[in-house]
Amino acid sequence: MRMGGAEVRSIDELAAVMDAHLRRFERDGDHRAAFLRVYRHMTLAARERLRQPFFLDPPWVERVAIRFGWYYFDALERFEQGEEPPPAWAYAFEIAARKRAFLLQDILLGMNAHINNDLPLVVAEILRAEGDDQALFKTVRRRFDHDQINRVLHDVIPAVQDEIAHHYGRLIRPLGRLLGDLDRNLTTYGLKTWRDRVWRNARFLLAAEGDRERELVVHFIEQDALALAREIYQFAPLRLLRPLARWMRRWRLC
Repeated sequence: MRMGGAEVRSIDELAAVMDAHLRRFERDGDHRAAFLRVYRHMTLAARERLRQPFFLDPPWVERVAIRFGWYYFDALERFEQGEEPPPAWAYAFEIAARKRAFLLQDILLGMNAHINNDLPLVVAEILRAEGDDQALFKTVRRRFDHDQINRVLHDVIPAVQDEIAHHYGRLIRPLGRLLGDLDRNLTTYGLKTWRDRVWRNARFLLAAEGDRERELVVHFIEQDALALAREIYQFAPLRLLRPLARWMRRWRLC
């Protein structure tokens, strides 16, 4: 399938498209780079696990990863062409364009839109297309591999934190140590909670009868993701410090 102007048939080709766009974002000083760098790192971590005895069905995980990537690049392309991406993506891209958010907020806004908005649609689409939604034990196998990704994300968070600190925010890593890994625990808990919600919402989509019901579920998913995006950006302690955000990003603090 095509994404980001290239044909993508493997997770390796997906990573190459990410690299090309990340270079563009970095060259242009685009704040969308921070999320894409995190997304790229997590995708590469999943790719490494695909080569190990870790998933029950590695080809299925790769198919999900490729389709998941398509949703991100589709939202990106629609926004850049003046069309309307899903609301949580529009919100994330607009905040990044203003360059007034803190680094962590730009990352979380992207993660929220991609996980809470896109991933339920991807999971439901692939389960239905391959007939797995009709087979109990196939669904259980898929859920196992879905949860295995949670373990990948948990394990990769320290390396992601180091990479983000190296490229964008020198205070990210010292702050994490000062908090005694509280930030890691919160991020891990948040990711697991979001991904549990993904599976629930995917099941809602699969249970919908007809286009009208499916549209209602999609609307619920989109509005839920948008509400979370607003909470991330309006988080009270950071809202008070927002006048400092542009200066702190410029000096690569946080």
